[in-house]
Amino acid sequence: MISVVIPSYNRRDCVLALLADVYAQEGADFEVIVVDDRSPDDSVEAIRREYPQVTLLVNEKNGGPAVTRNRGIRAAKGDIIVGLDSDVTVPDRHVLANVEKRFRAHPTVTGLAFRLYKPDGKSEDTPRWWHPVPIGQYADKSFLTSYFSGTAYAFRREELIEAGMYPEILYMHYEEVELAFRILDKGGSILHCPELSVLHHANEVSRRSEVSVFYKPRNQVLVAVACLPGFKALQYAIPRMVFQFITACRRGHVKDFMRAMKSASQLIPRRLEKREPLRSETMKRIGALKHGLAP
Repeated sequence: MISVVIPSYNRRDCVLALLADVYAQEGADFEVIVVDDRSPDDSVEAIRREYPQVTLLVNEKNGGPAVTRNRGIRAAKGDIIVGLDSDVTVPDRHVLANVEKRFRAHPTVTGLAFRLYKPDGKSEDTPRWWHPVPIGQYADKSFLTSYFSGTAYAFRREELIEAGMYPEILYMHYEEVELAFRILDKGGSILHCPELSVLHHANEVSRRSEVSVFYKPRNQVLVAVACLPGFKALQYAIPRMVFQFITACRRGHVKDFMRAMKSASQLIPRRLEKREPLRSETMKRIGALKHGLAP
């Protein structure tokens, strides 16, 4: 069975539209879990009223996407997790059935990365393309990757849990990057599947600017500290911090950048306590994936 896990925060109309699409799915046995992250709107009441069959969980306090997704994964009964952010729609009524087909066709694959379109259903959602290959050449191809977007994905639940799920210390942004690293380090693999697609309406939350000026530089440091071996951590973090600082200077966000670095320095001791550098074999695999390996 598939467990569809939907994190929701202050997006009542969006999550209701997504639920309509999910319940229109054909050819698959599934349950739906919505985890509300203490929305200030009436999302919870609307979901209870219009979709009483949904398993609805409400966080006691706002915990962020990583916490919210993890809670849904833990509550899931299915052996496959399909994660969908609340600002997507799913026009294809056979997406869930096709997820099952893909996992059957690739029994050693851990996860499936969906193709993300803009609302017009034709344009690629370029800002969410973090795969290690060019979007123009690979968006319509199946390939093994070191990344997936939390916007839309599918994983075998047990392997997702074994990899540690989303790192909750990051709160939001880069949590998928670290989880992908952990999955690969456990010997798993992630397959980009262009036939598994959603429309991403990018209903930006009010904290979106906070992502670019605070969470992004902070979490880049924290991921490097927790995941990357010695010199690789420096190679990863230093150029990014230089770029983020220059960008902050140009855009007048130096105070935000310094706030991000202060927060990172406060969290580094906690990251070091649980630091697990990726194996050398994993680093080689990540490098090889930049060449667009076929499944």
